[in-house]
Amino acid sequence: MDLQPHSEPESTVVFTTNNTDSAAYAGAFFSRATRFNICGGVFTSNVTNNVYNPPSEPPTAFRTVLLGDINLIKEFKEMRSGPQSSLVGRQIPGASVRRVYMAKIEGRESGYMTVAVYEGDGAEEAWSQHLASYESIRHPHIMQLYGLVRTRRLRGMVFHDALVPYGQFLRRFQHSPILSTYIIGYCTMEFREATKYMLDAFPKFSMNYDKMPVWIRPSTGELCLDLAQGWPGTRFELPWWQVRILRLENVSLDAPDSEDMIISSLREDQYHKLCSGYPVARFRCFQVSTEHLVGPGIFRLDSQYGTCTRITEPLVLPEEELCWNWNQDGAGELLANSWIRYDFRRTRTLALVLQFSFRSYEIPKTWLAQANRIFAELEEEAHLADYVCVDRVQFILRCSPNKRHIDAEGYLFVCPPRDFHSDNKARANLYQWPHCPAYWSLDASGADRLTTEDARIFGFPAIHTETMIVGRSWDRNVYRGLRRFHQGKGFNPDGAEVLRQLGYTRYEVLNNRVPFPARNLERYSCREQDPGLCRELGHYL
Repeated sequence: MDLQPHSEPESTVVFTTNNTDSAAYAGAFFSRATRFNICGGVFTSNVTNNVYNPPSEPPTAFRTVLLGDINLIKEFKEMRSGPQSSLVGRQIPGASVRRVYMAKIEGRESGYMTVAVYEGDGAEEAWSQHLASYESIRHPHIMQLYGLVRTRRLRGMVFHDALVPYGQFLRRFQHSPILSTYIIGYCTMEFREATKYMLDAFPKFSMNYDKMPVWIRPSTGELCLDLAQGWPGTRFELPWWQVRILRLENVSLDAPDSEDMIISSLREDQYHKLCSGYPVARFRCFQVSTEHLVGPGIFRLDSQYGTCTRITEPLVLPEEELCWNWNQDGAGELLANSWIRYDFRRTRTLALVLQFSFRSYEIPKTWLAQANRIFAELEEEAHLADYVCVDRVQFILRCSPNKRHIDAEGYLFVCPPRDFHSDNKARANLYQWPHCPAYWSLDASGADRLTTEDARIFGFPAIHTETMIVGRSWDRNVYRGLRRFHQGKGFNPDGAEVLRQLGYTRYEVLNNRVPFPARNLERYSCREQDPGLCRELGHYL
């Protein structure tokens, strides 16, 4: 080191970075020293010291909440869940349980919050996958994550706001059909907005929206979707209709005048459409005798006696082009006379469905607008839920397997849909099985028809027919809400003013109301397990 005797003394400050993961450079001055002063002299060094600076870790997206700062207030027992599913629908392996609580975070003045606690062998993976979902999606109608809990044995998530399950929130207002129907309406809008956002954000993901639990912010009534799937009993029953009902920002549902404010904000057709869909309406499906005319209108189903009665005159509605829908081994061949021919060798388990639908979104609205008028005319007060608004009729034809083996050629001929129409113009939109809806024949022309007994002897399947009526019914509470709504709009609920204003079709009560056999169904078709019922309803040709 060469010192210059006449140089001015000066002070040099040297900064180094202590990198314990790197070996000190062999030729560096004071290689392990940090922040020191050298006074006087001139120094020359040809050493290049490349110091490694490790990248800083990215900041955590959510704050850490200490377990001891969480004061659990109430557990939502209906929100317990078993094995978890990820956002994309993949079930997470391992036994884990996710419990949800209302809680208070100590030191936070914003009120109650919602806490999800993960327990069990699969808790870590379930927690991690749900965290990835909440990090990816941020939307007002999706639960928003505030902080995380992570201990040696437990995982948790803390969400903004004190949320309550949708079903529990709706039950608070079940005393008022106006309020409960309004809640279902605007929640449907917010549900669609949230799911549309997720579809746009994750177009490649397959999300089971019908399995996502739904929460409500009680302070505002807003809907919040939970991305953790798999909780039974917490689903949102999405109605088929799409009515644009926005949540009123300045209306408190607990206020004495809340019903009046909602009635004034909704049009008559909006409220009728809200009531016409599920879950306000109850789906009804029942079989009736194949010997009776059926069509759209109002029917009274008496489950105690196993009968059904048509209440209103037939409606005059536009006809639509109809065709058979089938589920069988081989498609049929349409003939010049509009009959359909099926080759037995390729068609052994034939099932045909002919469905007549009648503008299903309009018929229930028309009924709800005048239901109280009809009940007043019938002097009906006790059995309102037994009245079914029918908007769909189905005729089902199936081939029941024959135990006998057959090798012969044969053909099944099925009549065209037009044969189900009533010939009487006064009975427009009424339908019935024709005298000969189908038959078997040994030759392809169909000229020689086999009798039912001959077809059985040859080993051809028996022809099984059903008539099924599909519609909706409503309980007394819904009709009470309609009365209240119409009165709030200035109409007489037992009159026809609302029909004239909206241009709805008027239902007329049928004078000759004759009960006929019917059976309420939980499934869509007969399984031929009750031969007596099949004989009573005329199921076999």
